[in-house]
Amino acid sequence: MRAVFLTAFALFAALPAVAQDPEREVLPEQRQRLAFIAPSGLATLGSGKMVFSAFHVATGQELWVTDGSNAGTSLLKDIRPGFRGSFPAGQVAFKGHVYTTATDGASGLELWRTDGTAAGTTQVIDLRPGEEGAMPNELTVFRDALYFVADDGQTGFQVWKTTGDAKSTTRVSAVDAGPRALTRQLTAAGPRLFFTATTRTHGHELWVTDGTPEHTRLVKDIRPGIEDAGIQNLTAVGNDLYFTAHDGEHGAELWKSDGTAHGTQLVKDLRPGAAPSRPTHLAALGRTLYFSADDGVHGIELWKTDGTAKGTTLVKDIRPGPSGAVSSAIAVMGGKLYFAATDGVSGAELWRSDGTAAGTVRVKDIAPGAENGSPARFAVIGTRLWFAANGGGGRGVEPWTSDGTPAGTRAVADLAAGERHAMPLGFRALGDAVLFVADDGHGNDRLWSYRKDGKDGRVTLIGDPLKARLR
Repeated sequence: MRAVFLTAFALFAALPAVAQDPEREVLPEQRQRLAFIAPSGLATLGSGKMVFSAFHVATGQELWVTDGSNAGTSLLKDIRPGFRGSFPAGQVAFKGHVYTTATDGASGLELWRTDGTAAGTTQVIDLRPGEEGAMPNELTVFRDALYFVADDGQTGFQVWKTTGDAKSTTRVSAVDAGPRALTRQLTAAGPRLFFTATTRTHGHELWVTDGTPEHTRLVKDIRPGIEDAGIQNLTAVGNDLYFTAHDGEHGAELWKSDGTAHGTQLVKDLRPGAAPSRPTHLAALGRTLYFSADDGVHGIELWKTDGTAKGTTLVKDIRPGPSGAVSSAIAVMGGKLYFAATDGVSGAELWRSDGTAAGTVRVKDIAPGAENGSPARFAVIGTRLWFAANGGGGRGVEPWTSDGTPAGTRAVADLAAGERHAMPLGFRALGDAVLFVADDGHGNDRLWSYRKDGKDGRVTLIGDPLKARLR
Protein backbone atom coordinates (compact mmCIF):
# COMPACT_ATOMS: atom_id res chain seq x y z
CA MET A 1 0.00 0.00 0.00
CA ARG A 2 1.34 3.44 -0.85
CA ALA A 3 2.19 5.69 2.08
CA VAL A 4 0.77 8.82 0.54
CA PHE A 5 -2.99 8.51 0.37
CA LEU A 6 -3.52 11.59 -1.79
CA THR A 7 -1.21 10.23 -4.50
CA ALA A 8 -3.10 6.95 -4.58
CA PHE A 9 -6.42 8.78 -4.62
CA ALA A 10 -5.34 10.94 -7.54
CA LEU A 11 -4.26 7.89 -9.52
CA PHE A 12 -7.52 6.14 -8.75
CA ALA A 13 -9.53 9.17 -9.78
CA ALA A 14 -7.81 9.12 -13.19
CA LEU A 15 -9.24 5.66 -13.95
CA PRO A 16 -12.52 5.23 -15.81
CA ALA A 17 -15.53 5.27 -13.50
CA VAL A 18 -16.35 1.56 -13.59
CA ALA A 19 -17.53 -0.99 -11.08
CA GLN A 20 -15.02 -3.01 -9.09
CA ASP A 21 -15.24 -6.76 -8.58
CA PRO A 22 -16.86 -7.02 -5.14
CA GLU A 23 -15.11 -10.35 -4.49
CA ARG A 24 -11.60 -8.99 -5.12
CA GLU A 25 -9.54 -7.29 -2.45
CA VAL A 26 -7.96 -4.27 -4.12
CA LEU A 27 -5.03 -2.32 -2.72
CA PRO A 28 -4.63 1.36 -3.61
CA GLU A 29 -1.48 0.57 -5.63
CA GLN A 30 -3.50 -1.76 -7.85
CA ARG A 31 -5.77 1.13 -8.89
CA GLN A 32 -2.90 2.95 -10.55
CA ARG A 33 -3.46 3.62 -14.25
CA LEU A 34 -0.66 1.32 -15.39
CA ALA A 35 -0.97 -1.37 -12.71
CA PHE A 36 -1.74 -4.02 -15.30
CA ILE A 37 -0.52 -7.59 -15.01
CA ALA A 38 -0.39 -10.80 -17.06
CA PRO A 39 0.41 -9.21 -20.44
CA SER A 40 0.25 -11.74 -23.27
CA GLY A 41 0.03 -12.04 -27.03
CA LEU A 42 2.39 -9.17 -27.88
CA ALA A 43 1.79 -8.22 -31.52
CA THR A 44 3.56 -5.42 -33.39
CA LEU A 45 1.76 -2.76 -35.43
CA GLY A 46 3.61 -1.02 -38.23
CA SER A 47 3.13 2.30 -36.44
CA GLY A 48 5.80 1.48 -33.84
CA LYS A 49 3.29 0.18 -31.33
CA MET A 50 2.74 -3.12 -29.60
CA VAL A 51 -0.75 -4.41 -28.87
CA PHE A 52 -1.26 -6.94 -26.08
CA SER A 53 -3.81 -8.35 -23.68
CA ALA A 54 -3.49 -7.55 -19.96
CA PHE A 55 -5.48 -7.53 -16.72
CA HIS A 56 -6.36 -4.47 -14.62
CA VAL A 57 -8.60 -4.57 -11.55
CA ALA A 58 -10.85 -1.86 -12.99
CA THR A 59 -11.35 -3.29 -16.46
CA GLY A 60 -10.49 -6.98 -16.31
CA GLN A 61 -8.58 -8.54 -19.21
CA GLU A 62 -8.57 -6.08 -22.14
CA LEU A 63 -6.43 -4.85 -25.03
CA TRP A 64 -3.57 -2.49 -24.25
CA VAL A 65 -1.11 -0.62 -26.46
CA THR A 66 2.46 0.59 -25.90
CA ASP A 67 5.28 2.30 -27.73
CA GLY A 68 7.74 0.92 -25.18
CA SER A 69 7.46 3.81 -22.71
CA ASN A 70 5.16 4.50 -19.76
CA ALA A 71 3.91 7.69 -21.38
CA GLY A 72 3.02 5.76 -24.52
CA THR A 73 1.27 2.87 -22.74
CA SER A 74 -2.48 2.82 -22.16
CA LEU A 75 -5.63 0.78 -22.16
CA LEU A 76 -6.51 0.55 -25.83
CA LYS A 77 -10.23 -0.01 -25.42
CA ASP A 78 -12.53 -1.34 -22.72
CA ILE A 79 -14.31 -3.67 -25.13
CA ARG A 80 -16.49 -5.08 -22.36
CA PRO A 81 -17.06 -2.19 -19.93
CA GLY A 82 -16.64 -3.09 -16.28
CA PHE A 83 -14.37 -5.38 -14.34
CA ARG A 84 -15.22 -8.64 -16.13
CA GLY A 85 -13.07 -8.03 -19.21
CA SER A 86 -13.35 -9.06 -22.86
CA PHE A 87 -10.61 -11.74 -22.65
CA PRO A 88 -8.72 -10.90 -25.86
CA ALA A 89 -6.40 -13.71 -26.95
CA GLY A 90 -4.38 -14.95 -29.92
CA GLN A 91 -3.28 -11.55 -31.26
CA VAL A 92 -1.90 -11.68 -34.82
CA ALA A 93 -0.76 -8.80 -37.05
CA PHE A 94 -2.23 -8.66 -40.57
CA LYS A 95 -2.19 -5.78 -43.06
CA GLY A 96 -1.89 -2.85 -40.65
CA HIS A 97 -4.17 -4.27 -37.97
CA VAL A 98 -3.91 -6.66 -35.05
CA TYR A 99 -6.61 -9.31 -34.95
CA THR A 100 -7.79 -10.98 -31.77
CA THR A 101 -10.61 -12.99 -30.24
CA ALA A 102 -12.72 -11.10 -27.69
CA THR A 103 -16.21 -10.66 -26.26
CA ASP A 104 -18.10 -7.43 -25.68
CA GLY A 105 -20.54 -9.14 -23.32
CA ALA A 106 -23.41 -9.06 -25.80
CA SER A 107 -21.75 -11.29 -28.38
CA GLY A 108 -19.66 -14.23 -27.22
CA LEU A 109 -16.01 -14.69 -28.19
CA GLU A 110 -15.77 -13.39 -31.77
CA LEU A 111 -13.17 -11.98 -34.17
CA TRP A 112 -12.04 -8.36 -33.54
CA ARG A 113 -9.38 -6.14 -35.01
CA THR A 114 -7.59 -2.92 -34.05
CA ASP A 115 -5.43 -0.30 -35.73
CA GLY A 116 -4.04 0.79 -32.37
CA THR A 117 -6.77 3.32 -31.58
CA ALA A 118 -9.98 2.98 -29.57
CA ALA A 119 -12.09 4.12 -32.53
CA GLY A 120 -10.34 1.62 -34.78
CA THR A 121 -10.97 -1.33 -32.45
CA THR A 122 -14.06 -3.09 -33.80
CA GLN A 123 -15.68 -6.48 -34.18
CA VAL A 124 -15.02 -7.99 -37.61
CA ILE A 125 -18.07 -10.26 -37.64
CA ASP A 126 -20.48 -11.96 -35.24
CA LEU A 127 -20.23 -15.46 -36.67
CA ARG A 128 -22.36 -17.06 -33.99
CA PRO A 129 -24.91 -14.55 -32.71
CA GLY A 130 -25.63 -14.76 -29.01
CA GLU A 131 -23.59 -15.32 -25.88
CA GLU A 132 -21.88 -18.59 -26.90
CA GLY A 133 -19.67 -17.09 -29.57
CA ALA A 134 -17.79 -18.68 -32.47
CA MET A 135 -14.52 -18.83 -30.45
CA PRO A 136 -12.10 -18.04 -33.31
CA ASN A 137 -8.63 -19.52 -32.80
CA GLU A 138 -5.55 -20.63 -34.76
CA LEU A 139 -5.30 -17.18 -36.43
CA THR A 140 -2.90 -17.73 -39.36
CA VAL A 141 -1.81 -15.46 -42.22
CA PHE A 142 -1.85 -17.30 -45.55
CA ARG A 143 -1.48 -15.61 -48.92
CA ASP A 144 -3.66 -12.49 -48.87
CA ALA A 145 -6.05 -13.40 -46.07
CA LEU A 146 -6.26 -14.24 -42.39
CA TYR A 147 -7.41 -17.79 -41.74
CA PHE A 148 -8.82 -19.11 -38.50
CA VAL A 149 -10.87 -21.90 -36.98
CA ALA A 150 -14.35 -21.05 -35.65
CA ASP A 151 -17.74 -22.58 -34.87
CA ASP A 152 -20.76 -20.79 -36.37
CA GLY A 153 -23.11 -22.96 -34.33
CA GLN A 154 -24.16 -25.07 -37.31
CA THR A 155 -21.10 -26.64 -38.96
CA GLY A 156 -18.82 -27.10 -35.96
CA PHE A 157 -15.22 -25.91 -35.87
CA GLN A 158 -14.25 -25.26 -39.49
CA VAL A 159 -11.61 -23.23 -41.35
CA TRP A 160 -12.65 -19.64 -42.18
CA LYS A 161 -10.89 -16.72 -43.82
CA THR A 162 -11.23 -12.93 -43.89
CA THR A 163 -9.55 -9.85 -45.28
CA GLY A 164 -10.88 -7.71 -42.46
CA ASP A 165 -14.61 -7.18 -42.72
CA ALA A 166 -17.85 -9.13 -42.43
CA LYS A 167 -18.43 -9.26 -46.18
CA SER A 168 -15.07 -10.91 -46.88
CA THR A 169 -15.39 -13.46 -44.06
CA THR A 170 -16.28 -16.83 -45.54
CA ARG A 171 -16.12 -20.47 -44.55
CA VAL A 172 -13.42 -22.51 -46.33
CA SER A 173 -14.00 -26.04 -45.05
CA ALA A 174 -17.02 -28.24 -44.42
CA VAL A 175 -15.28 -31.28 -42.95
CA ASP A 176 -17.97 -33.64 -41.63
CA ALA A 177 -20.05 -30.55 -40.91
CA GLY A 178 -21.98 -30.79 -37.67
CA PRO A 179 -21.77 -29.81 -34.02
CA ARG A 180 -18.85 -32.17 -33.32
CA ALA A 181 -16.67 -31.13 -36.27
CA LEU A 182 -13.10 -30.23 -35.31
CA THR A 183 -10.26 -28.68 -37.31
CA ARG A 184 -6.96 -27.41 -35.92
CA GLN A 185 -3.20 -26.96 -36.49
CA LEU A 186 -3.37 -24.52 -39.41
CA THR A 187 0.09 -24.43 -41.03
CA ALA A 188 1.05 -22.63 -44.24
CA ALA A 189 3.60 -24.32 -46.54
CA GLY A 190 4.19 -22.54 -49.84
CA PRO A 191 0.96 -22.45 -51.88
CA ARG A 192 -0.93 -24.69 -49.44
CA LEU A 193 -2.54 -24.40 -46.05
CA PHE A 194 -2.44 -27.69 -44.18
CA PHE A 195 -4.57 -28.55 -41.19
CA THR A 196 -5.87 -31.57 -39.31
CA ALA A 197 -9.54 -32.47 -39.07
CA THR A 198 -11.80 -35.16 -37.66
CA THR A 199 -14.36 -37.18 -39.63
CA ARG A 200 -16.48 -40.11 -38.52
CA THR A 201 -14.97 -42.20 -41.32
CA HIS A 202 -11.25 -41.44 -41.07
CA GLY A 203 -10.64 -40.11 -37.56
CA HIS A 204 -8.32 -37.12 -37.15
CA GLU A 205 -6.14 -36.87 -40.27
CA LEU A 206 -4.23 -34.46 -42.52
CA TRP A 207 -6.13 -32.04 -44.80
CA VAL A 208 -5.10 -29.30 -47.20
CA THR A 209 -6.62 -26.24 -48.91
CA ASP A 210 -5.65 -23.52 -51.32
CA GLY A 211 -8.18 -21.24 -49.64
CA THR A 212 -11.24 -22.29 -51.63
CA PRO A 213 -13.96 -24.75 -50.54
CA GLU A 214 -13.71 -26.69 -53.81
CA HIS A 215 -10.00 -27.36 -53.27
CA THR A 216 -10.20 -28.34 -49.61
CA ARG A 217 -9.64 -32.06 -49.21
CA LEU A 218 -8.29 -34.95 -47.18
CA VAL A 219 -4.63 -35.50 -48.04
CA LYS A 220 -4.35 -39.09 -46.88
CA ASP A 221 -5.84 -41.46 -44.34
CA ILE A 222 -2.49 -42.17 -42.71
CA ARG A 223 -3.95 -44.54 -40.15
CA PRO A 224 -6.76 -46.26 -42.10
CA GLY A 225 -10.12 -46.42 -40.41
CA ILE A 226 -11.65 -44.35 -37.66
CA GLU A 227 -8.58 -44.29 -35.40
CA ASP A 228 -6.57 -41.08 -35.29
CA ALA A 229 -3.08 -40.85 -36.75
CA GLY A 230 -1.99 -38.62 -33.85
CA ILE A 231 -0.66 -35.95 -36.23
CA GLN A 232 1.42 -33.27 -34.49
CA ASN A 233 4.36 -30.89 -34.94
CA LEU A 234 3.33 -29.55 -38.37
CA THR A 235 6.38 -27.72 -39.77
CA ALA A 236 6.90 -26.16 -43.21
CA VAL A 237 10.14 -26.60 -45.14
CA GLY A 238 9.69 -24.73 -48.40
CA ASN A 239 6.54 -26.07 -50.07
CA ASP A 240 6.62 -29.32 -48.11
CA LEU A 241 5.15 -30.18 -44.75
CA TYR A 242 6.85 -32.34 -42.13
CA PHE A 243 4.97 -33.76 -39.17
CA THR A 244 4.81 -36.69 -36.79
CA ALA A 245 2.19 -39.40 -37.12
CA HIS A 246 1.31 -42.95 -36.10
CA ASP A 247 0.10 -45.17 -38.95
CA GLY A 248 -0.77 -48.05 -36.63
CA GLU A 249 2.28 -50.01 -37.68
CA HIS A 250 5.41 -47.95 -37.04
CA GLY A 251 4.66 -45.90 -33.94
CA ALA A 252 5.01 -42.09 -33.86
CA GLU A 253 7.57 -41.28 -36.57
CA LEU A 254 8.49 -38.49 -38.99
CA TRP A 255 6.35 -37.99 -42.10
CA LYS A 256 6.45 -35.64 -45.08
CA SER A 257 3.75 -34.36 -47.47
CA ASP A 258 3.59 -32.33 -50.68
CA GLY A 259 -0.19 -32.11 -50.42
CA THR A 260 -0.92 -35.27 -52.41
CA ALA A 261 -1.71 -38.78 -51.17
CA HIS A 262 1.20 -40.25 -53.14
CA GLY A 263 3.58 -37.60 -51.83
CA THR A 264 2.62 -38.19 -48.20
CA GLN A 265 5.01 -40.78 -46.84
CA LEU A 266 6.91 -41.97 -43.81
CA VAL A 267 10.37 -40.40 -44.03
CA LYS A 268 12.14 -43.07 -42.00
CA ASP A 269 11.28 -45.56 -39.28
CA LEU A 270 13.97 -44.35 -36.89
CA ARG A 271 12.99 -46.85 -34.25
CA PRO A 272 12.00 -49.95 -36.25
CA GLY A 273 8.79 -51.69 -35.32
CA ALA A 274 5.88 -50.52 -33.22
CA ALA A 275 8.02 -48.56 -30.73
CA PRO A 276 8.01 -44.80 -31.47
CA SER A 277 11.04 -42.55 -31.91
CA ARG A 278 8.73 -39.57 -31.13
CA PRO A 279 10.36 -36.84 -33.24
CA THR A 280 9.82 -33.39 -31.74
CA HIS A 281 11.28 -29.87 -31.77
CA LEU A 282 11.08 -29.71 -35.59
CA ALA A 283 12.94 -26.74 -37.10
CA ALA A 284 13.80 -25.78 -40.68
CA LEU A 285 17.22 -24.48 -41.74
CA GLY A 286 17.25 -23.91 -45.47
CA ARG A 287 15.94 -27.07 -47.16
CA THR A 288 16.91 -29.29 -44.23
CA LEU A 289 14.70 -30.27 -41.32
CA TYR A 290 16.29 -30.72 -37.91
CA PHE A 291 14.58 -32.46 -35.02
CA SER A 292 15.16 -34.47 -31.87
CA ALA A 293 14.24 -38.15 -31.65
CA ASP A 294 15.04 -41.37 -29.83
CA ASP A 295 16.05 -44.27 -32.10
CA GLY A 296 16.18 -46.65 -29.13
CA VAL A 297 19.99 -46.68 -29.11
CA HIS A 298 21.21 -43.10 -28.62
CA GLY A 299 18.41 -41.57 -26.55
CA ILE A 300 16.92 -38.20 -27.53
CA GLU A 301 19.49 -36.62 -29.82
CA LEU A 302 19.72 -34.17 -32.73
CA TRP A 303 18.82 -35.49 -36.20
CA LYS A 304 18.47 -34.02 -39.67
CA THR A 305 16.76 -35.01 -42.92
CA ASP A 306 16.49 -33.95 -46.55
CA GLY A 307 13.17 -35.78 -46.80
CA THR A 308 14.58 -39.16 -47.77
CA ALA A 309 15.31 -42.21 -45.64
CA LYS A 310 18.94 -42.24 -46.80
CA GLY A 311 19.29 -38.53 -46.03
CA THR A 312 17.95 -38.89 -42.48
CA THR A 313 20.94 -39.08 -40.16
CA LEU A 314 22.05 -38.49 -36.59
CA VAL A 315 23.90 -35.16 -36.34
CA LYS A 316 25.79 -36.01 -33.17
CA ASP A 317 25.48 -38.29 -30.17
CA ILE A 318 25.96 -35.44 -27.71
CA ARG A 319 25.46 -37.67 -24.69
CA PRO A 320 26.79 -41.12 -25.62
CA GLY A 321 24.52 -43.97 -24.64
CA PRO A 322 20.75 -44.35 -24.30
CA SER A 323 20.09 -41.47 -21.85
CA GLY A 324 19.74 -38.74 -24.48
CA ALA A 325 20.74 -35.08 -24.63
CA VAL A 326 18.32 -32.64 -26.27
CA SER A 327 15.72 -31.10 -23.97
CA SER A 328 14.32 -27.97 -25.63
CA ALA A 329 12.88 -26.49 -28.78
CA ILE A 330 15.34 -25.61 -31.54
CA ALA A 331 15.90 -21.99 -32.61
CA VAL A 332 17.53 -20.95 -35.91
CA MET A 333 19.82 -17.90 -36.06
CA GLY A 334 22.55 -16.93 -38.49
CA GLY A 335 22.58 -20.29 -40.23
CA LYS A 336 22.98 -22.25 -37.01
CA LEU A 337 20.75 -24.13 -34.60
CA TYR A 338 20.47 -23.34 -30.90
CA PHE A 339 18.98 -25.63 -28.27
CA ALA A 340 19.38 -27.00 -24.75
CA ALA A 341 21.30 -30.22 -24.30
CA THR A 342 23.47 -32.10 -21.83
CA ASP A 343 26.60 -34.09 -22.51
CA GLY A 344 26.18 -35.97 -19.23
CA VAL A 345 28.88 -33.94 -17.49
CA SER A 346 27.40 -30.45 -17.57
CA GLY A 347 23.67 -30.07 -17.03
CA ALA A 348 21.21 -28.94 -19.71
CA GLU A 349 22.99 -25.96 -21.29
CA LEU A 350 23.03 -23.84 -24.46
CA TRP A 351 24.40 -25.65 -27.53
CA ARG A 352 24.70 -24.69 -31.18
CA SER A 353 25.08 -26.72 -34.36
CA ASP A 354 25.86 -26.08 -38.01
CA GLY A 355 24.45 -29.49 -38.91
CA THR A 356 27.72 -31.40 -38.58
CA ALA A 357 29.07 -33.44 -35.69
CA ALA A 358 32.22 -31.29 -35.46
CA GLY A 359 30.15 -28.11 -35.57
CA THR A 360 27.83 -29.19 -32.74
CA VAL A 361 29.28 -27.65 -29.58
CA ARG A 362 28.27 -26.22 -26.25
CA VAL A 363 28.05 -22.43 -26.29
CA LYS A 364 28.27 -21.83 -22.56
CA ASP A 365 27.89 -23.63 -19.24
CA ILE A 366 25.32 -21.14 -17.94
CA ALA A 367 24.87 -22.92 -14.60
CA PRO A 368 28.39 -24.24 -13.98
CA GLY A 369 28.85 -27.89 -13.16
CA ALA A 370 26.10 -30.48 -13.08
CA GLU A 371 23.37 -27.90 -12.36
CA ASN A 372 20.98 -27.24 -15.24
CA GLY A 373 20.94 -23.85 -16.97
CA SER A 374 17.88 -25.13 -18.87
CA PRO A 375 17.73 -22.45 -21.59
CA ALA A 376 14.25 -22.27 -23.11
CA ARG A 377 11.61 -19.97 -24.62
CA PHE A 378 13.95 -18.93 -27.44
CA ALA A 379 13.33 -15.91 -29.65
CA VAL A 380 15.61 -14.60 -32.40
CA ILE A 381 15.74 -10.81 -32.59
CA GLY A 382 18.20 -9.44 -35.12
CA THR A 383 21.57 -11.07 -34.55
CA ARG A 384 20.87 -12.13 -30.99
CA LEU A 385 19.15 -15.04 -29.31
CA TRP A 386 16.90 -14.24 -26.34
CA PHE A 387 15.85 -16.89 -23.85
CA ALA A 388 15.10 -17.79 -20.24
CA ALA A 389 17.76 -19.61 -18.24
CA ASN A 390 18.82 -20.51 -14.73
CA GLY A 391 22.18 -18.92 -13.96
CA GLY A 392 22.87 -21.31 -11.10
CA GLY A 393 24.15 -20.46 -7.66
CA GLY A 394 20.65 -19.59 -6.44
CA ARG A 395 19.99 -16.92 -9.08
CA GLY A 396 16.77 -18.32 -10.51
CA VAL A 397 15.42 -18.27 -14.09
CA GLU A 398 16.04 -14.84 -15.64
CA PRO A 399 16.31 -13.27 -19.12
CA TRP A 400 19.48 -14.08 -21.08
CA THR A 401 20.82 -13.18 -24.49
CA SER A 402 23.52 -14.62 -26.77
CA ASP A 403 25.31 -13.85 -30.02
CA GLY A 404 26.36 -17.49 -30.26
CA THR A 405 29.70 -17.07 -28.48
CA PRO A 406 30.61 -17.79 -24.84
CA ALA A 407 31.63 -14.17 -24.22
CA GLY A 408 28.46 -12.87 -25.85
CA THR A 409 26.16 -15.06 -23.75
CA ARG A 410 25.06 -13.23 -20.62
CA ALA A 411 22.25 -12.57 -18.19
CA VAL A 412 20.29 -9.42 -18.96
CA ALA A 413 18.88 -8.69 -15.50
CA ASP A 414 17.99 -10.22 -12.13
CA LEU A 415 14.33 -9.20 -12.05
CA ALA A 416 13.21 -11.57 -9.31
CA ALA A 417 16.08 -11.21 -6.88
CA GLY A 418 17.73 -14.21 -5.29
CA GLU A 419 16.36 -17.71 -5.81
CA ARG A 420 12.99 -16.52 -7.11
CA HIS A 421 12.29 -17.05 -10.80
CA ALA A 422 11.34 -14.28 -13.23
CA MET A 423 10.43 -16.90 -15.88
CA PRO A 424 10.66 -14.51 -18.86
CA LEU A 425 8.88 -15.24 -22.13
CA GLY A 426 7.40 -13.64 -25.22
CA PHE A 427 10.48 -11.67 -26.35
CA ARG A 428 9.51 -9.23 -29.13
CA ALA A 429 11.32 -6.40 -30.93
CA LEU A 430 9.82 -2.91 -30.87
CA GLY A 431 12.03 -0.32 -32.52
CA ASP A 432 15.41 -0.42 -30.77
CA ALA A 433 13.94 -2.17 -27.73
CA VAL A 434 13.15 -5.75 -26.79
CA LEU A 435 9.92 -6.23 -24.87
CA PHE A 436 9.14 -9.31 -22.81
CA VAL A 437 7.00 -10.61 -19.95
CA ALA A 438 8.51 -11.65 -16.61
CA ASP A 439 7.67 -11.92 -12.92
CA ASP A 440 8.43 -8.80 -10.88
CA GLY A 441 9.54 -10.80 -7.85
CA HIS A 442 6.16 -10.37 -6.16
CA GLY A 443 4.28 -12.97 -8.17
CA ASN A 444 3.02 -10.59 -10.86
CA ASP A 445 3.78 -11.12 -14.55
CA ARG A 446 4.69 -7.66 -15.86
CA LEU A 447 5.86 -6.08 -19.12
CA TRP A 448 9.55 -5.12 -19.38
CA SER A 449 11.70 -3.28 -21.91
CA TYR A 450 15.40 -3.75 -22.67
CA ARG A 451 17.36 -1.03 -24.43
CA LYS A 452 21.05 -0.76 -25.22
CA ASP A 453 22.84 1.71 -22.97
CA GLY A 454 26.47 2.06 -24.02
CA LYS A 455 28.24 -1.33 -23.94
CA ASP A 456 25.54 -2.86 -21.79
CA GLY A 457 21.80 -2.40 -21.59
CA ARG A 458 19.12 -1.59 -19.08
CA VAL A 459 15.81 -3.21 -18.30
CA THR A 460 12.88 -1.08 -17.18
CA LEU A 461 9.35 -1.90 -16.09
CA ILE A 462 6.58 -0.72 -18.39
CA GLY A 463 3.79 0.15 -15.97
CA ASP A 464 3.38 1.22 -12.37
CA PRO A 465 5.36 -0.80 -9.80
CA LEU A 466 3.52 -3.18 -7.48
CA LYS A 467 4.76 -4.20 -4.05
CA ALA A 468 2.32 -7.05 -3.52
CA ARG A 469 0.92 -9.88 -5.57
CA LEU A 470 -2.33 -9.04 -7.32
CA ARG A 471 -4.65 -11.95 -6.64
